[in-house]
Amino acid sequence: MRLLLVEDEAIFAEKLVEWLERAGYAVDHATTSNAADALFKSEVYRVVVLDIGLPGMNGLSLLRQWRRENRCEPVLLLTARSKWMERVEGLRAGADDYLPKPFHFEELLARLEVIVRRSEGRVSSQLSARGYVLKDESRSLECPDGVVYTLTATEFRLLRCLISRPGRVFSIAELIDELYNIDRSPTQNVVQVYVTRLRKMVGKDCIRSLRGQGYYFVKSE
Repeated sequence: MRLLLVEDEAIFAEKLVEWLERAGYAVDHATTSNAADALFKSEVYRVVVLDIGLPGMNGLSLLRQWRRENRCEPVLLLTARSKWMERVEGLRAGADDYLPKPFHFEELLARLEVIVRRSEGRVSSQLSARGYVLKDESRSLECPDGVVYTLTATEFRLLRCLISRPGRVFSIAELIDELYNIDRSPTQNVVQVYVTRLRKMVGKDCIRSLRGQGYYFVKSE
């Protein structure tokens, strides 16, 4: 799942990127509003973590601009400010959630899971299809026979993409966009390698390919 992190504090941002990638996100990082806006308009993100206190145009102004442009990607605001009116202002500007610094990383993850789940129209923290259950919090896959697999970050991102929309065919290019940040340039073979790994867990009958089009997770019969 692609995530855009907009944070100008270098050491803090570096740590956040490390944590988020371990949790299964593919993270692009911007330090200014201009850089964030350019990425936001050229890439596809499932969620944005946006710091309010940015140099130049602040995070609230950037968020308002995105909402005026009818961009509806979920946004979680970060701020070192603690006044309740500033939190209200952020929510009214179009934020989906608000987290003051300092915070525990587990809370950030939980809040991200909630707003992504809400944006996908789900109420459960689990994704399921054909008896397979993918769990966000543990990054694991439970099979119908009770076998549980702990997935790597890339395996998790790929399976999550496919199982979240059963029957929807994803091109190789779309899957690469979901799996890797802008600094990575993987080949199509990389996707095929990970599909092969996942098929060993769920079987070829669950993840199928359409020649020249891509891959899809078969809907429940």
